[in-house]
Amino acid sequence: MSSRKELFDKVKHEAIIGVVREESAEAAMAVAHAYAANGVRLLEITLTTPDALEIIGKLVEEYADKGITFAAGTIRTPNDAAAARRAGAQILVSPHTDVRLIEYANENELLSIAGAATVTEIVGAWQAGCDIVKVYPAQMLGGPDYFRTIRQPIRDVPMLAGGPVALDAIEPYLEAGAIAVNLGGSLAVPELVRTRQWEEIGRRVLLATSIIESRRSLLAETAYVH
Repeated sequence: MSSRKELFDKVKHEAIIGVVREESAEAAMAVAHAYAANGVRLLEITLTTPDALEIIGKLVEEYADKGITFAAGTIRTPNDAAAARRAGAQILVSPHTDVRLIEYANENELLSIAGAATVTEIVGAWQAGCDIVKVYPAQMLGGPDYFRTIRQPIRDVPMLAGGPVALDAIEPYLEAGAIAVNLGGSLAVPELVRTRQWEEIGRRVLLATSIIESRRSLLAETAYVH
């Protein structure tokens, strides 16, 4: 079991949380496998997915020794939070901010990611004690430009770009100050899921993770030069 700091550092390092939000448990498992097999180390299973808690439990057991961490998404009540924790999730993600959920996460050494949109909401979520604020829905709020603008007065708040996030928007969001992005529909494109094109989904995952790897290498080279 990782500490909250370790979980936070992992989110910042990996920069991608692969979101699994599917219409069937079978599709969700296939998408999760495609993510894990192609470099995503943080997987979020949303509770809107059928049998989500059972899926989390199975995946936690399967990937226990493979360095993959699981989050439960669309957490809306303390009961959701407790059930997700029992299933093995170490990160709780909500589309909104609920102080009860943040307190539950903090008390149980789980990473708390709370959703917010406006600057007032973002600061409120941070002051309530969450670890990361998910700016959601990022694209509809103004995308990377929105992040760049709000980062000026609130630079101390770690923010995640909540989906939908297109693959070509990954780097712009990170450049604008997001510490990570949520990727779901841009990887597990609905049509690809419907036609069971798991390899093509895997190819999109590889593209996304390669963007992060290239960025990481470039930043390391820049730091070395300085």
